[in-house]
Amino acid sequence: MTSEQGAAPHPPGKRRVAVIGAGVSGLATAKCLLDEGLEPVVYEQESQIGGLWNYDETLPDGGGIMYRSLRTNTSKHTLAFSDFPLPETLPDFPHHSEILQYLRAYAASFGLQQYIQFNTVVESARPTGQQQWSVRTSTGQQSVTETFDAVIICSGRDRYPTLPQLPGRETFVGKILHSHSYKGPEEFAGQDVIVAGVGSSGVDIAVELSEVARQVYLSTTNGAWFIPRYVLKRPYDHQLTRLAACLPYRLRMFFFYRLLLHEYKRMGISLAHLRSKGLPLPSFDLWRTRLTPCNNELLLHIKRGAIVVEPKIAQLAERKVMFADGSSVETDTIIYCTGYTLRFPFLPDELIEIKDGRVELYKHVFHPDVPNLAFVGLCTVAGAHIPVAEIQGRWVARVLAGNVELPSREEMAAVIEQDRSHPSSQSPVPMQVQLLEYAEEIATILGVRPHIWSHPRSLPRWFFGPFSATHYRLERSGKKV
Repeated sequence: MTSEQGAAPHPPGKRRVAVIGAGVSGLATAKCLLDEGLEPVVYEQESQIGGLWNYDETLPDGGGIMYRSLRTNTSKHTLAFSDFPLPETLPDFPHHSEILQYLRAYAASFGLQQYIQFNTVVESARPTGQQQWSVRTSTGQQSVTETFDAVIICSGRDRYPTLPQLPGRETFVGKILHSHSYKGPEEFAGQDVIVAGVGSSGVDIAVELSEVARQVYLSTTNGAWFIPRYVLKRPYDHQLTRLAACLPYRLRMFFFYRLLLHEYKRMGISLAHLRSKGLPLPSFDLWRTRLTPCNNELLLHIKRGAIVVEPKIAQLAERKVMFADGSSVETDTIIYCTGYTLRFPFLPDELIEIKDGRVELYKHVFHPDVPNLAFVGLCTVAGAHIPVAEIQGRWVARVLAGNVELPSREEMAAVIEQDRSHPSSQSPVPMQVQLLEYAEEIATILGVRPHIWSHPRSLPRWFFGPFSATHYRLERSGKKV
């Protein structure tokens, strides 16, 4: 039984902002709020910072969605905060433990821990009608209600695993789990395992299992373009330059296609061979297909039969799995890498409509009807997530501090409607944005997109180098700092 306390008093004058979640987005947002003279109160339900980067095998499900071997699928050169570089000694694609250490160092450097309330669950957050919010939290034995001037949700999308409900599920005698619960391959040694899903987790897990399992099957509905981590002997995201972004869309697609074919050929793999192995090759349209950066071993394992590609799972029966094309195999375990269901159980149902994993927000951040409610890190990024979360946090903080104005409710609604027709809305990945295009858009709103001709020494890196969030520290509100 919990006891209830009334609204906690707070000093007058300083605007207080509730930040829900102390992962990448919550930490970046808290720092940005402090930069603008606002007071963040960060609620974190776990005992430490890090969000999905937390990994502790002593906790249920390892304490997060990480698995033991996970490395980033974007390079260290593109994923750092703008004002806190990653150590140069890290590998191109850091291990998850190295990212967690980086986040801890970030929080310590900017003194963020003092603003975080750990082991605290947000039970409800409701607008009061007085341009404020009433937020009720619980630490297990006691509930507390506090009043805030704004709420920023930084809890992400990856909390509630999605498990398909298939015919015959009740008769299946094998093991079924979600990738959320997968930590390593040891317990699957000698088994026949089906991995369902071709996102980054699915292909990582399939490759890892193929070293110990008797047979691994990779089930996919529409396939994906699998992007090797290294292209032209450099991390693949080094190819995503501003110069490339200046090219017409179809020309960009042509060069993207040619680069992929070059890398496939270097590995001794042809598209015809992949088709013969059952791998569906999707559209060449960047926006309308899934792009999966992956371990270079995936395609080689498919080529030699260590991983067998199968269609979508249609039905289960005892030890048998039937696929959409009528074929079937017997298996011991199914690991679903089928993503997560988006939920905000602490918000009123009438406030947020979630449809197909999407929420209608202005530039994926602001609620058009409730301007003191914002979401940071909710969109999915084709590229590095940290810089997008940071620049969203900067935007929200400056809006709440009164230094940047939002458009009217009608204008925001019109932009939301217009964005529905953008090619990105056709992506199979919900609320997806392209890293450079989106970051440049928000930087323009903030007035921090660099006047690059004022920085001639930076021109080569600007046009030919990989994306770097440090570019958005060259200017401040349109002026040099």
